[in-house]
Amino acid sequence: MPAETGDFGFLSQLAQFARAPLTATRAGVQSRAAQARNRLKLALARRPAHRLHDQTNPLVSVLIPTYNRAQLLAERSIPSVLCQTYQRFEIVIVGDGCTDQTADVIAKFKDARIRFVNLPEKEALPANPLHAWMVAGTRPANVALGLARGSWIAWLDDDDEFSIDHIEVLLDACRSRHLEFAYGIMDHEEPSGEWHNVGVFPPQCGGIGNASVLYASYLSFMRYDPQAWRREEPGDWNLWRRMWQAGVRMGFVEHIVGRHYARRAPIEPREPACI
Repeated sequence: MPAETGDFGFLSQLAQFARAPLTATRAGVQSRAAQARNRLKLALARRPAHRLHDQTNPLVSVLIPTYNRAQLLAERSIPSVLCQTYQRFEIVIVGDGCTDQTADVIAKFKDARIRFVNLPEKEALPANPLHAWMVAGTRPANVALGLARGSWIAWLDDDDEFSIDHIEVLLDACRSRHLEFAYGIMDHEEPSGEWHNVGVFPPQCGGIGNASVLYASYLSFMRYDPQAWRREEPGDWNLWRRMWQAGVRMGFVEHIVGRHYARRAPIEPREPACI
């Protein structure tokens, strides 16, 4: 059927819209389309996992992206996992082209539950330091997701540590409340040395720590976005926001599940300690 005269005007405007730079309006349309796709993928992912919460002793994959922080891994992050009250876990550590002694340090643990993969080169990051910080570690994190074998995923930054009951508390919350995603409170250190609690519900930027979460592994079709900085969002918050908007069943636990340290310089040697 030939188009009416008015239709040609509409088609012309549509073509101009398609060629135009990305505006807030187009970004909003794309965002809604992405949300719809994620909701569909979520519905499909849930189907084969309907008995997830009935598993009595599920494997939990603790994922640690890292870059040249061998000492922190050895003295802080890895020991905090090994001393968990819940012991059926694996630790997947992915190096972002590490050039220090990371591999040797990990091998000294002699624990078959720990796997280490070092990528051949470091990922390219935005030139702006703030933007680079927002998405640093995106590539090794996504590789770690692909290597995970567990029914549940827990993240740990290489310079942070879990509380001794981190996995137990969050896993119990997911199973008892039929959640797909649980997070707790992080004890957060400021550059001044002061500590305060971070954790609020509903989730919001700055109110949920990367190392405070545990979620069903069938949600791993959602990956860290290396372009999150373009939305002025840290990569972890960008991922949690997309999960929330897709309808993932999230819940909050009023319990400290870890510590986030402000220090980024090398730390003084100390004995590993569970918290």
